[in-house]
Amino acid sequence: MPLTIFDVKGVPSTRRERIEMAVMAGARGLSGPYEGWISTDPVRRDVRVVITGAHGFQREVRFAVNEELAVITERVRATLDGIL
Repeated sequence: MPLTIFDVKGVPSTRRERIEMAVMAGARGLSGPYEGWISTDPVRRDVRVVITGAHGFQREVRFAVNEELAVITERVRATLDGIL
């Protein structure tokens, strides 16, 4: 897998696995190893995904905790556009 999710914090257990799978689906097609962290932001009350890679690569995606999975996948794809 080109994207490895290392940690998921603060996401409700009923949504955790589905959000993780939606993020990984959005990153499908990456070449080389990338790392991801998923957490909730208590101030903004949303979910924050940080994706890092070689040479200082870092991108961030934010969405509501109850966002549709297809929208999450598309936001990740749009954020990674240009390297996919």
